[in-house]
Amino acid sequence: MSGTVRDLLTWAAAQVRTMEKPLGSNKNPYAAKAGHANGQAWCATFLVAGWKVNKVPLVPGTNSAFTPTMQNGFKNAGRLFNSPRAGDVGFLFDRDLGRIAHVFFVERVEGDFVKTIEGNTNLDGSRTGIGVFRHSRRWTGGTTMIRGFGRPNYKAGGTAPPTVSTAAIVSAARKDPPGPDGATSHPAAVRIVEAALVAEGLLSPAFAKDGSFGTVTIKAYGQWQRKLGFTGADADGIPGRESLTKLGLRHGFKVVA
Repeated sequence: MSGTVRDLLTWAAAQVRTMEKPLGSNKNPYAAKAGHANGQAWCATFLVAGWKVNKVPLVPGTNSAFTPTMQNGFKNAGRLFNSPRAGDVGFLFDRDLGRIAHVFFVERVEGDFVKTIEGNTNLDGSRTGIGVFRHSRRWTGGTTMIRGFGRPNYKAGGTAPPTVSTAAIVSAARKDPPGPDGATSHPAAVRIVEAALVAEGLLSPAFAKDGSFGTVTIKAYGQWQRKLGFTGADADGIPGRESLTKLGLRHGFKVVA
């Protein structure tokens, strides 16, 4: 189903570690998708691109690269809230500018913190960075610069975390590589796992779109297994229930048998 929270967040996760080209130029691949000018600050452009690509109906007044305008659009539509949900837009206030100056997608809520996916940021959470990264930001229980959460007009359904079958992923890891280049057997499940590997910095986004658990993905998954401390045959790139469950806990999907 297109236009759901799940669609949007699956797409956003696959964008993690997408970089400006050249770095520091503000040139990004999202401006054309959003219909915005390229070469300007693009945190809001990243959000608009996500909505348009995933067919999420835009709230009136939110199709803007200027973050205060986007916030006002949600406010005027009665869709600005104090508490977050997955898929919301968070608005970050900047003291120096005296206004909203950065926006992000809420991937999930963990107590006093929101786990986010953000464009035009970097590893330390800057509002003017070089790519798409995940961050953790406090929204309550202490000092926070977040000033509300905009709630897009998502279609019903898709709010529960996606489910990945261990059996399906293992089958894909064994069946896909011997087949023709790009062969797929369980593409939907594989795309979810590959998006998580991209977010971990273990897999290039270029290999995370075709749904094939090929040799490059196997190599990346082996790195994930070794990152967890597995060795030998337990780090051969063929997913196991334990390593897959830990990947799911970090990146918002549920693992079943």
